Amino acid sequence: MKNIILLLAVFVSLWSCAEKKNEYVLYSGNIKNTNERIIKMVNNGKSFQKEVTIDASGNFRDTLFIDGPGSYFYQIGKSYSTVFLKNGYELNVSIDADDFYRSTKYTGKGSDLNNYHVARGTLKGKLVGDSKTFFLVPVDEFLLKIQSNKEAFLTLLKESNLSGEDKALQKKIIEHDYLLTRYNYDKFNHYHTKQHPELPEGYYDPIRQMDLSDEESFLNDKSYRNLVIENWRLTSKEAMEKDPNLTAVDFVENQVKDLKSIKIKEQIVSMLFRQMSLKNKNYESDYPRIMALLSTDKMKEKLTARYESVNNTKPEMPAPDFNYENHKGGKTALKDLKGKILYVEVWATWCGPCIKEMPALTQLIKDFKDKDIEFVSISIDSKNDYEKWRKMVPEKNVGGTQLFADKGLKSDFMKAFSVGLIPRSILLDENGKIITHKAPRPSAENTKQYLDSLLTRNVKKL
Repeated sequence: MKNIILLLAVFVSLWSCAEKKNEYVLYSGNIKNTNERIIKMVNNGKSFQKEVTIDASGNFRDTLFIDGPGSYFYQIGKSYSTVFLKNGYELNVSIDADDFYRSTKYTGKGSDLNNYHVARGTLKGKLVGDSKTFFLVPVDEFLLKIQSNKEAFLTLLKESNLSGEDKALQKKIIEHDYLLTRYNYDKFNHYHTKQHPELPEGYYDPIRQMDLSDEESFLNDKSYRNLVIENWRLTSKEAMEKDPNLTAVDFVENQVKDLKSIKIKEQIVSMLFRQMSLKNKNYESDYPRIMALLSTDKMKEKLTARYESVNNTKPEMPAPDFNYENHKGGKTALKDLKGKILYVEVWATWCGPCIKEMPALTQLIKDFKDKDIEFVSISIDSKNDYEKWRKMVPEKNVGGTQLFADKGLKSDFMKAFSVGLIPRSILLDENGKIITHKAPRPSAENTKQYLDSLLTRNVKKL
């Protein structure tokens, strides 16, 4: 009897180990021609975030306790891509940073799906070519082109070694990429020609009529997640034009009431977070209505942060203090800068749009030299990018006061202003009180005129 019990105990122990073995991903590889020492990984919604260390030889190895199967975004320096992960995968990847996208190759369990993904990306690059010329064709020609591309992707998928389950998902991903490209035609065409092309009747019907309850696609497909947002923009705008009494909150309440996927539901509801703004005279009454549509504590906390940010950053309220490292040495607090109007620019070394604003910011600093305006740039880089910040500030030579937020977006100053997207410009008066929590960017046409009006106290509306 004792032997039987012992055997059962051993069996249960082995079974438990086998179960636990599948509860993570083993992720390893080598990256050639790089000085980077970190791989940044994140999933949709940022509920999973991980920094994987790269050694001096370019090797890395880590155990990833992922939230669930799906597409995970990873970034190495300025290069980024996605990897499909499932618990139980044992993936090894080799990358040449000098040819990042075409050189990526996977081996091990899960490699078939990820190598197919790389091959599809390479094929897409060949078929699309220059994005400007791709979209600058008549709409009939464009529709034929994207249909032909879709068929090429389906052929690649058919010839792959993927399982039936993986093939079914990838087929949906191809369809969603087709729909998103179709949707983007007007946007890109207009960007280059400054005119909206004439579209055939019912052009957007496939996006209007898309399935909004496909959680599998939501977890695995960035195009699908974008389409959920674009569907909201299309249908909400049309509904409110048809019924002027309908509000955005009314529309979303009706749209999500039958959705079973909490993740998709909250993605749609999150579009209402922008209602937490002084521009919305009903923001206080909208807040509890939006809150009632949310299920997870994380999203409720985000909404509350936006609501509190609006209440705490109204014009003429004292701005929260900060005390950040100054590039020139020592620390600088908000109280140290009182006596002048402060134009605060929040940025990061990895933020392309931020860097694009630098020439305009440099010119503003020159234009207002010896006037009562202080220009303060605050970096929200992580500690891993600290040396990049130290190096980039003198390279760009923008001028003004250059500070480093020690806790990035989690610092009290950033949380108070609900800073999420950057660049972000904030204006404070001589006493550290808020003029506006969203000032015009340095490159905006009216920025110089607006700052002049502040100096003369003949303030013009933004």
